[in-house]
Amino acid sequence: AHDLLQLFKTHPLVRGILEGGERVGWGAKALPGGGYWSMPKLTMPGAVIVGDAGGMVDTAALKGVHHSINSGILAAEAIYESLKNGSDDFSSYEKTLDDSVTGKELWEVRNTRQPFSKGFFLGGALVNLMIATKGKIPVRLPWHRQDEREMFIGKTSQKYPKPDGKYIFDKLSSVFITGNATRDDAPNHIRVQQNVPREIAETWKWMCPAGVYEIPDDAPEEGMVDVIVNYTNCVQCGAITAKGGRLTTPEGGDGPLYQNT
Repeated sequence: AHDLLQLFKTHPLVRGILEGGERVGWGAKALPGGGYWSMPKLTMPGAVIVGDAGGMVDTAALKGVHHSINSGILAAEAIYESLKNGSDDFSSYEKTLDDSVTGKELWEVRNTRQPFSKGFFLGGALVNLMIATKGKIPVRLPWHRQDEREMFIGKTSQKYPKPDGKYIFDKLSSVFITGNATRDDAPNHIRVQQNVPREIAETWKWMCPAGVYEIPDDAPEEGMVDVIVNYTNCVQCGAITAKGGRLTTPEGGDGPLYQNT
């Protein structure tokens, strides 16, 4: 995504908007973008799922903080009522959430993510139709990303522009302006296998916006490779959790020190 953003900035229209500007901040965050139909079951005996973990993101507006807050409030109320009655059944939370502003807003945009796979013209028209009607069209658009398919090494990277320090920026200089305060001797907070197939290593390398995953120059072009994990670069975007790893909380709250800009 980092490299695609740099490519996007080379478009004449975008470049004109950025003319004379200055990079003053940077950050990255992976969103659960599957939308309403990808949300998991939100309750189980003794536990509930809220906010980002439950996929509560408005995929049309790319907003979800208010849904996280609301779901947390509703979950707390449901848990309190159940425990007061001596029960660990919190299923009332799921029903209450569906009837709340969160459930209603997510239902309205339930079919706005899927059309993007149809291309710019057809997909754009379908998305606008779904937004304009506020989900009143009684259909469920299919949603399948074929994530079970094997990873492969393509040639897209050959199209990415080189950093110029004005419009196009490299990953490490971007990490620097986050104010990343992770100590070099801090424990590694990223849980991944470091000996993986080349295809997986390339996926991690290009997926990460902070240059955390590095493939040694002498690594074989095929087969298994040993990945270098530069965990002190991590900006807590969470992308690795989608492709075989797990991001844990860094020691002492280390990580980016984002500023209000």
